[in-house]
Amino acid sequence: MKINLDLKDKKLLTALDENSRYTNSQLAKKVQLSKPAIEYRLKRLQKNDIIFKYYTVIDITKLGYSQYKIYFKFQNTSPEAEQKITNYWNKDKNSVWVGQIRGRWDLAVSILAKTNYEFGQILNKFMGKFYSFILEKDVLLTEYSPIYSREYLEKTPKKEFVYGIPEQIYKLDETDEKIIKELSNNARIQIIDLAEKTKLTRDIINYRIKKLIQDGIINQYRCYLNLQNLNINHYKIIFRMKNLNEESENQLKQYIAKHKKATQFLKLIGSWDLEIEFETENEDELYTILQEIRKEFSDIIRDFDILRITKTFKLNFYPF
Repeated sequence: MKINLDLKDKKLLTALDENSRYTNSQLAKKVQLSKPAIEYRLKRLQKNDIIFKYYTVIDITKLGYSQYKIYFKFQNTSPEAEQKITNYWNKDKNSVWVGQIRGRWDLAVSILAKTNYEFGQILNKFMGKFYSFILEKDVLLTEYSPIYSREYLEKTPKKEFVYGIPEQIYKLDETDEKIIKELSNNARIQIIDLAEKTKLTRDIINYRIKKLIQDGIINQYRCYLNLQNLNINHYKIIFRMKNLNEESENQLKQYIAKHKKATQFLKLIGSWDLEIEFETENEDELYTILQEIRKEFSDIIRDFDILRITKTFKLNFYPF
């Protein structure tokens, strides 16, 4: 069901995207509504399937993981076979994101693995089961990726979080893992419910969360939207580059970081060099954006392809 958002809805979603662990009282102050009005609007947004989930952004690089992206093109499939493939990746303990796409590919999957060998074992296991349905696949390694807040919902300073840059590896203990596992799937979970699920005390949970934030493991609490229900399209533009050096890469990255419709920039290793995500009202707006990028950076762009994300099945920064 598609609904139109008023200004207060947009302010609320912007606040949740800034920090989805804000209490209803904190949200009421930010949106300038009463607490009951906030509760009503949250229920309305959830009832109309606007909010897909509240999730926690975790710096997986500090935990020793690399992110691999796989694009699949299907052959000889039926809706039932495609559903089995999707279900397989939804249940996979290493998959971070699973999305249905249109364009050259049919399905995209992001995988966490600590070594190339581990990733190879994950992919080989899948191909051994579903090889007859896969016409083509492409594998890309994420070198680094800035993620941007949604500036277009309401005029607000854009925030950025970057993962993928190597740092000292952080070892999680069993207590940390229990907390992160729950927060990664529901960033708005109440401390009392978190205590019940983890069998930990409130004091321990509060202390550990504070430490995980200080150590840069937990970076953001965000709100993932069902954009199609807001008449917003989600696109990936993947680029092959030429003459790309550190200076031109930084110029392009800064350009994208300032763009109000950009939500992510990914530097890749593989057959494509960059991937940039945009959320636009329609395809014409996307092509206008692309035309501007190609004009500004014609000296370094060799080729590009456009993918539209039509459905997100899974998002979990700590799927283990």
